Formats: sequence, C-alpha cells, structure tokens
Amino acid sequence: MRHNWSSIFVHNIAQTPVLESGNPFDKFSIPTEARNQHIVGNLGDSVPDDKFKILLALDGTEAGDLAFNYILDKKPFSLNCHIFLVTVLSANVLGGPWVSGPLTIDSKKQNELLKQLRQQAVERMNPYRKKLQEQGYGVTMHVLHGEARASLLKVVNYHKCDSIVIGKRNRGWKKGLSSGTVSSYLVHHSPVPVLVVK
Repeated sequence: MRHNWSSIFVHNIAQTPVLESGNPFDKFSIPTEARNQHIVGNLGDSVPDDKFKILLALDGTEAGDLAFNYILDKKPFSLNCHIFLVTVLSANVLGGPWVSGPLTIDSKKQNELLKQLRQQAVERMNPYRKKLQEQGYGVTMHVLHGEARASLLKVVNYHKCDSIVIGKRNRGWKKGLSSGTVSSYLVHHSPVPVLVVK
C-alpha cells in the first residue's frame, strides 16, 4: 500500500507548557513562543479509528535512536499504525540549573530562539519521518516546549495515542536505581501501555 506523502499538514497550536517547577508564578515568565507547538502531519482526531496510534519519543540521544531502530528493524507493529514522532524542548532558553545570576536577553530575541529551536527540531526529525514513511507507516511530527515527562503524557491525550515507545538511557547501576527517568515516569503514570527499549 502506497501513501501520498506530497500533502503534509502543518498545524501550530498554542498551549501553556508543562514546567518542571511547581511555582505558579513561573508561568508568567514563559516566553510567548514557548507556548507554541509545531505539528507536521495529521492530528490524532483525523487518523482513522482503525489505525493503532503510537507515540515515539525522540530526544536526539542514543536512547531515542534505540526506540526508533527497534520499530524499524523488529517491526513490532503492523503497518496499519500511525506513529507520532514527538520531541520536547525546554520552555526557556535561558532557564535551567546551569543558568544563574544577571544573565538576561530581551523577550523578542528569546522568542526568536525558541522558534528557531522548533524549526531545527522538525528538520532533525525529518529523516526519521521519511524512513518510517518508506516502510509504509503514517507519521506525524510534534514538537513542543516544557518538561518532558508530563508533556509526553499531554501529547498522548491530545492525539489519543494507544501506546508509547521510548528508549531507556544507560545511566549506570547507581543512577539506574532512581525513578526520575522519563521512561520510568511514563511506565508509572501513562494511561496507555509503554514499551521501553534498552
């Protein structure tokens, strides 16, 4: 079965990102562009009900590639699936544990950087999309900002996914004991089955 991939739908939606901090005042300092999400392909509502919807989490690491290659090489799902390639970017280009002190940037520049980050993420995800489409899968790319764990669950609900596939990072025996990893969080909190590839 061949699909016509020449018509690709691009959707931009706005939504307050899920942040790591529980501080409600942090939402006021979110740059405008961090609220935007970029979706290339069909939304979950427009995918036929008879198609199994899979969220494949990619983060630009070896773990994401493990999950991707597992689907490509092992073919655990039929071609009657629609795969949502999802990556979650930081909501604040200047935020995080490594930034402190009087480092500032005007909001216009920060918004430009966030928009560029989303565009770069889509460009980097394109080869993954093309390989999956060559195999016969339907594919949608979804790029958003926020905290990865809760954001991925938000995307599962948004597209009404039936399953999640995620790679597990090799963190060593001591770090592996912590339950703070994204894959561990998803296993414990996801409303749908999670396949962790290691």
